[in-house]
This record gives sequence, structure tokens and C-alpha cells, in this order.
Amino acid sequence: LSDAQCLPIIERTKQKRLRQQQQGNHKQESLCEFYQLTVETCPHYLLLDSSRIPNGETRLKCFPPIRSPSNREDLWTHGIHTTLVDMIASDHSPCEPHLRHMESGNMRKAWGGLSGLQYQLPATFSEAHRRGYSVDSMALWWSENPSKLVPGMHRTRGTIETGKHADLCWWDPNYEGSPHSYQKEYHRWTGTSYYADTTTLRGRVLGTWLRGTQVYDGIHDQHLEAPGKLLLSSEH
Repeated sequence: LSDAQCLPIIERTKQKRLRQQQQGNHKQESLCEFYQLTVETCPHYLLLDSSRIPNGETRLKCFPPIRSPSNREDLWTHGIHTTLVDMIASDHSPCEPHLRHMESGNMRKAWGGLSGLQYQLPATFSEAHRRGYSVDSMALWWSENPSKLVPGMHRTRGTIETGKHADLCWWDPNYEGSPHSYQKEYHRWTGTSYYADTTTLRGRVLGTWLRGTQVYDGIHDQHLEAPGKLLLSSEH
């Protein structure tokens, strides 16, 4: 969601859904799930606005576009704060550097979509912290609520509880600076992410664990061997 003008429609839809639940008006569970409405937005819609985009900055071209300061404020006030927006997602959209048209600054020809998957947590937390949100809110937007999208996933992922997968992130909420100052860019095509060296962001990943095994050392900026497992449709 990028346009805050959609929020009244979302609110009415969710209120209707709530009334149906209270009245017990769901004959089939599949029908109940079909009408479940979830809403996500992206860090760049919460961190940036049109007034902060330099002319010809093609790295910030995206669809839908980054909108006005008042729209960004409404996303926080009437979307995030009211929980009409359930989660935040990356919208990571990488491309070969020449497709960005960074040298010419041609916004019309440039690729649409931001590249910056590894910077999504500090991009989110920078503005969230300024508005008084905590790490608990980050965990809700980025982990707990998304785990409820896939049936059964929340039983093994999404929160830190006994019996769940130990997929963990060690987060420093006090760091403030350019991500480029403590880690190199790990995207396939480097130099095309606006977040890497042109912004001051708050927060830093100091470590990442997958099922209890450390896969990233953020203090030394080193990736470790990942104990991966193919997820099949039959796994819950």
C-alpha cells in the first residue's frame, strides 16, 4: 500500500469482516480465509516522500510511486498506528545497473523498483524509532504477522517461543549512520541501492541465526555456512 487514500476502504472492509465473525456468519473455513484481508506497505513509503527525492534520482523510481509528505504521515497515523496496515515488506526490485539510467537521470526510461533488501530493517526502524515504536513493533510487522499468511507457518515461525524454529536476528537499535560504513553491499548488482551510502539510518543487524545456527556475523560482516532446507508444499 502506498496511497493512504485507500485506508478508509480498507477500514470498512475489515470492519465488515469483524462483524461477520462476531455474528458467526462463516459456514466454511475456506470462505472465512478467502475474505481475510491483510495489508502491507514498504519501508520507502514510510521513510521517504516526494519532497526528499532529488531530481534525476532514478534509484527511487518505483510503482506505485513515493508520494507526498502528507501521504507518508497518513500511512503512519491512519495505517500503522491503527493497525490497518498489518505488515511491512521489502518490494525488493533489483536490475542490471544500466537499466537504472543513473548517469543520465532519465526517470522515464529508468527501471521501476527499489533495490535494497539488506537495508530494509534499518530503513523501517529509522522512522519508526523517531515516532516512538519499539523493536517489538518491528518483530510484529516483519515476522509475526507475515508468519500468519501461510496456514500453519505461525506454529513454527514468527515469534520467539519454545518449540519454534530459532530464526533470530541480533539487533542494535542504537546505531546510527550509513550502512556502507559497516557492511558491504551484497546484492548481485552493487551500486544501485539508494540506502547503501546516501542515507543515515538507525539500527544495525549484528547477527542472524537460522534454526539456531549463526549464518551472519554482523560485527565482522561475514556470512557463514547456512544450513538450508527446501520447503515443500506439504510442510506446515
